[in-house]
Amino acid sequence: MTPLRTAFVAALGLFACIARAEPPAPPQALVRMYDAIRQLDYEGSFVYTRGTQVDALRIFHAAGTVERARLVGLNGARSEVVRDGATVTCVQGAAPTMLFHEPGAQLLPLLPDVRAAVTGRYYALAAAGSDRVAGYRVHRIDVVPRDGYRYGYRLWLEDDSGFPLRSAVVDANHRALEEYMFVTLDIGARPGESDLAAGRGTMVAAPGDEPALGTPRWRVADPPPGFTLRRTHAPPGGAEHQLYTDGVANVSIYIEPGAGGGRADQRLDRGMLGIYSHEAGGLRFTAIGDVPRVTLERMVRSLQPVAPAR
Repeated sequence: MTPLRTAFVAALGLFACIARAEPPAPPQALVRMYDAIRQLDYEGSFVYTRGTQVDALRIFHAAGTVERARLVGLNGARSEVVRDGATVTCVQGAAPTMLFHEPGAQLLPLLPDVRAAVTGRYYALAAAGSDRVAGYRVHRIDVVPRDGYRYGYRLWLEDDSGFPLRSAVVDANHRALEEYMFVTLDIGARPGESDLAAGRGTMVAAPGDEPALGTPRWRVADPPPGFTLRRTHAPPGGAEHQLYTDGVANVSIYIEPGAGGGRADQRLDRGMLGIYSHEAGGLRFTAIGDVPRVTLERMVRSLQPVAPAR
């Protein structure tokens, strides 16, 4: 081999070592992911799958003091979600456009809450190799539940920025329940005003939050480890709505008058969303959440009335 060829091969080897620097450790990678989706300008298209349903979407994001973003459905009925600071606008078909106030809302789906995922108490983090997505080199981070009461995540993060180009929620058998993956993405592209503005339509305010219930009338006596009561509301009709969370997964519990007639328990799984209902004593108890069915059944079956304070 000639000296010139030897030098060329050595330079290629050095470049490869630099280009393939080790990605950050999983906890730091998740923090960097969260910073990337908030602090970068980008636009791109991705596919979202849940069972046999496949949706194509396009997202635009402009970072800044007031963060702005727009998510547009590319197939089916017209749909889009627009974020301007803490104001979220939802457009669905011919229905009136709804305005919400959601501080910190993110339009990319299937991303776990970083603060809870990195603690390691109920989820473990693991580096799972490298790949390519939408033309970018990525490293995969797995968020692995430590028990069977919650789902796991697989996250494909771009090497240079940490941006999540792909995410999947998986069950205990490592089967993907829901997943998105970018097919095109331009990191650093600043969307124009027309890309970020909501389509025209009749604008109405979304219904306000349900009134808070000072003292819960029911409690989950035996919740799975890590799930704690976050909020209790009183919807109309004498019902009660409770929200439980482990910081990543969420479960809503509804206690309302039953339909009578000895209705059998009802179970429904749709992607990562599960529903379980049980009727007893003239009441209907329903749990809805992004958790396995065993979690929903355990919470509903351990509901007990709260004894009135003396």
